[in-house]
Amino acid sequence: GKPLSPLRQHSCLEFRPVNSHVVLRTRPEYVPMVTTTPSRDQVVTLQAIPSQEDDPNLTLLCPVRVPRIYLERSQHFRRSGQLFVCYGGQQKGKAVSKQRISHWLVDAIRTAYQARGLPCPLGVRTHSTRGIAALAALANEASLTDIYRAA
Repeated sequence: GKPLSPLRQHSCLEFRPVNSHVVLRTRPEYVPMVTTTPSRDQVVTLQAIPSQEDDPNLTLLCPVRVPRIYLERSQHFRRSGQLFVCYGGQQKGKAVSKQRISHWLVDAIRTAYQARGLPCPLGVRTHSTRGIAALAALANEASLTDIYRAA
């Protein structure tokens, strides 16, 4: 199989009862970019963010509710088993390329800076997010094994 980026490798979603969490499993055809990496059988479990009456905006960021809504809204035009699909044009419903995912991430970073009224750093690239995420995980005392596995 063809190597897939980390965001494209996980498409096998299993939602648990009562939206408590979602399990992402590696797609069977996934081939790691580094074949010695044990990510072929990696399972990622994301816990739901409890609904907070004092801050309803947290619901908008819930890693369980958001993919469920996304899958429901894209179901009628989806033509791929991959998690991320094109939502318009001739490619509508087909699997999204890693370049398109990269553009979406950079756009999301820029939008987040704009929403806070901050200038976006020059040269923001998708690859920058891996380093930032690893540093944030280390600062929050994640184990080196977990950081390596996520990277």
